[in-house]
Amino acid sequence: MLGGDFAPDELYLFDMAKGENKATWTVIHAEGQTPGKRYGHVMIYTKPHIVIFGGHSSVEPTNDTWILSIEQTPFKWQKIESNKEMPPQRVYHTGSLCSTGKAGGMIVIFGGRGKNQETLNDTWGLRRHRDGSWEWIKAPHNGDVEPTGRYQVFPL
Repeated sequence: MLGGDFAPDELYLFDMAKGENKATWTVIHAEGQTPGKRYGHVMIYTKPHIVIFGGHSSVEPTNDTWILSIEQTPFKWQKIESNKEMPPQRVYHTGSLCSTGKAGGMIVIFGGRGKNQETLNDTWGLRRHRDGSWEWIKAPHNGDVEPTGRYQVFPL
């Protein structure tokens, strides 16, 4: 996948508003800078935002966070800058949106492969504050059991 084998830097919408048999794909145009071509990232929808974190840029794993609000056009990606602790660079990690409990509304990522090919076993949460700002926090570790590091591996 390195080199020129990346897919185009486009975002597609699968529109099922007219029913499953009449669903269509359309390209969503976004103004300004985009997250760029990458693979091994997570993309999570948390109404009304699409969030991209990490992945591989063809040069190295990244730890950048991009947000796209889909409430109104024109769409524009926003790179989240932080002067606080952020998850380390990673590729092939997992991510999900928590829907219940104290972490409800938080995006959680786990594991992946790090910059030096190490297997990661850390957990991080991305939360949007009421003032519209976003912040990463490292999940606390409680108890004696710690998950082993893991990442997506493709069969040969």
